[in-house]
Amino acid sequence: MNRVKGHYGPTNRMNTGKQVQSDKQSMSIWELILVGVGGIIGAGYFLGSGSPIRTAGPSVLLAFLVGGFITTQTVGALNTLATYHPSEGAFKAYADMYLGRFTGYMQGWTYYLTSILTISSEAVASAIFVRLWVPSVPIWVLSSVFAAIVILINAFGVKNFGLVESFMSVIKIAALVGFIVVVGLFLFGWHVQSTGTTPKLGSLFSGSFFPHGFGGLGQSMLIVIFAYAGIGVFGTAAVELKHPKRLDMGGFTTMGLLTGLYLLSIAGVLLILPWSKVSTQISPFVQAIQALHLGVLADILNAVILVASFSVMAGSVFSANQILASLGHGGEAPKFTVKTSKKRHTHYGALITTAVGIAIFIAVSYVLPSSVYNLLISSSSFFTFFNWFIMLSTLIAWRRKEPQNGVSKLSFGQPFTTWLTMVLIVVLAGYALFERDQRLGFYVSLGMSILLVVGYFFSRKRKFGLS
Repeated sequence: MNRVKGHYGPTNRMNTGKQVQSDKQSMSIWELILVGVGGIIGAGYFLGSGSPIRTAGPSVLLAFLVGGFITTQTVGALNTLATYHPSEGAFKAYADMYLGRFTGYMQGWTYYLTSILTISSEAVASAIFVRLWVPSVPIWVLSSVFAAIVILINAFGVKNFGLVESFMSVIKIAALVGFIVVVGLFLFGWHVQSTGTTPKLGSLFSGSFFPHGFGGLGQSMLIVIFAYAGIGVFGTAAVELKHPKRLDMGGFTTMGLLTGLYLLSIAGVLLILPWSKVSTQISPFVQAIQALHLGVLADILNAVILVASFSVMAGSVFSANQILASLGHGGEAPKFTVKTSKKRHTHYGALITTAVGIAIFIAVSYVLPSSVYNLLISSSSFFTFFNWFIMLSTLIAWRRKEPQNGVSKLSFGQPFTTWLTMVLIVVLAGYALFERDQRLGFYVSLGMSILLVVGYFFSRKRKFGLS
């Protein structure tokens, strides 16, 4: 999750459920769209999209459409609640209000764990990108270096990092647009070297659209959802919107632009590479550019993707610390997490806890270097499914208590589409269990969820020493 306004620095307390005052609502609609699109695009798409392409074949395009629908409905639920109850606590605050304290606790903690898993996966992805140039360096070494850098950034702060994050958002969007343009130029007859692969429109539809049946489509969805999982940044930034009535416009534009970029760029990969030849070890976009014999562009794209991954990771560390600190202040996390340094007002307890969590997951890359990335994003995606299911459930509960209020236009077809989305989440989570790496990710997320439940009852009894 990225932070846009102000400087990026030491973590400050974020009071869950705190109502947003009008003097903080200073973000324009286009800034919100930029945050929404740029804050979501990361390694989960640039690297992770190779796996669903191999699993679903050309039908991965349909998978991204379904993913866009599910995400739009979730954003609609969040927008609806943010309109009537603007709160910095967002996901957790609404679950607390309408579904009870336990659900809010689980929502907050799973959101935190999702952030930790995202940071770890981005660190591993960054290492994979760098290995294109230095293949002999182990993944765990490079991952540790990147993780250490973002932890130090959060510990000491970088002035105007929000501006840098906004710039990185533009770079990520430009990278995808540039890739689409290059494929388009080749498609319409522009060639650099005759030895390169020439995209042909018919190659996208050659063979079966569902090479592994509908089961392959279903099994690809867990990783597809990871590419959309950063949408929470949109909800967090939405409370700062200068004109809240334009929130739906921002949501539709964000989702339309994001889904359009995803579909066109994936189609570009499939025009260049047979789906069965797409690698899961490097970015399929870099692989496609290499197939066109545009070596320099491949290196440039790989560097841009590396920076994109790093920016998502840095922003996610910040948000993870904010979430954990808010849980600590609410008595739902150990007292240690709220300890603050006097000089920089940094919640060093939360930062240390986050650093330890990242280190644990990066250590897995030493034991399972070939499958750690899929394990991390699978675990994170199961938590994302849980968070989104709770968000949609919160909308239903809110409608029952406040039926006189309208809903966001992004929740079109509500309540039918809300229930449909929840059913899709359950069905797709079930489909994911048929794939080995994703099944392992489910076990990891289930194990952590059980620990959270135990921790909840322990916190209710002991209160972690807080009044």
